[in-house]
Amino acid sequence: MSNHHDAHPYGRSGQDVRRRTLREKRLRRVRITQLVTFSLLVILLVGSVAFALMQLRGPEEPTVAATSAAPEGCPAPGAVPAAPADVQVTVLNGTDTRGLAGTVTDELAARGYVTGTAGNTSDAEGPATVQYGPEGYLAAASVAAQVDGAVLQEADLSGTEVRLLIGEGWAGLRPADAATAALAEPVTPPEGCA
Repeated sequence: MSNHHDAHPYGRSGQDVRRRTLREKRLRRVRITQLVTFSLLVILLVGSVAFALMQLRGPEEPTVAATSAAPEGCPAPGAVPAAPADVQVTVLNGTDTRGLAGTVTDELAARGYVTGTAGNTSDAEGPATVQYGPEGYLAAASVAAQVDGAVLQEADLSGTEVRLLIGEGWAGLRPADAATAALAEPVTPPEGCA
């Protein structure tokens, strides 16, 4: 029989309560030890991965720009506009004239250009703006040769992709013979090119 003094008020013995308290303390210590151990392992793993990536990348060597080379995106001296078959152009209409981008797209396709899907824009600034990416200056010059007074503008485009933005005051494409002659003329380098 159990002694009345050893009985716990909630039906457990004092010995059971002590065992449970000790068990909880041990479990708490084990969990803290596990947390510290796993945290150190994660830090070690992240450090190892960072070190491995730095080793794979190798030491960074200072780059020396060649003084004789033209800056990136600059055409070589005497370069002519790209051939129409090498240029992909997308025409965007910024005027109130419905279907104008589609008409101009068809005209450029007839002159040998690879054409994208015609569309509309609210970014047109002037009668004709030819937008190009870092590698597309000669392609842009090719499209500009088709349009009197076209303004060339660098934009966020990839490769040799070009956009022709048509705005208010659009007068149409040049006559085909004048455009063909312009394609044989050397291009004027953009600002920043020697």
